[in-house]
Amino acid sequence: MILCCCWPLGKCAKVLAAFDFLIVGFFFIKSCELLMETANDLHWTTIVSFLFFLGFIICQALGLFFIVLAAKKKCARYCLPRLVLIAGLTVCSLIVLIFMLTYFAGSAQSVNNFLFKVYEYFFGTVLTDAERVELKHELRYYGAAFFVLAALFFIYNVFALWLTIKFKQTLNEFEPVPTEPTAPQLAHNPAYAEPPLKSYPNMA
Repeated sequence: MILCCCWPLGKCAKVLAAFDFLIVGFFFIKSCELLMETANDLHWTTIVSFLFFLGFIICQALGLFFIVLAAKKKCARYCLPRLVLIAGLTVCSLIVLIFMLTYFAGSAQSVNNFLFKVYEYFFGTVLTDAERVELKHELRYYGAAFFVLAALFFIYNVFALWLTIKFKQTLNEFEPVPTEPTAPQLAHNPAYAEPPLKSYPNMA
């Protein structure tokens, strides 16, 4: 983000798109490795995470491809896939931030109870009171760390969205074709009148 202050807009947009693709690609590879390791005893969470990162990396690849194509072809509409992706991530991160703010603002108890019920439903175990107390403390620490990450992710997406919009606007600019003649005009004296053309009688 700091280097983008000195780089051209097109280069910054391409670098951010490539950075996002590499980050998502790293998690996609990890999900593939986990899927291969647990192929004999698959769990639904492993399959869901693999499908999630598969769809995510496809979206990132399309965004990177079209942002590079937009810079090469000087076509603004090729920025739309990347803009839609970043806008969606910005909205999702904003929703997470609002949820975390409500969590720390006083709804932690109800959220914790909901998470405990979800855990007991999917994993088929009943949590004891001691386990609930221990998990409440852990969830508070995890929530604080997750809030910081969500805030940083939101700021990053807002910056990437603004940068991509500015890059798209530069592609929309064009130089108007001059309509005025560029050749110098011949000098003209309005006081000078051209002599009338001579007419000759028809001698036939």
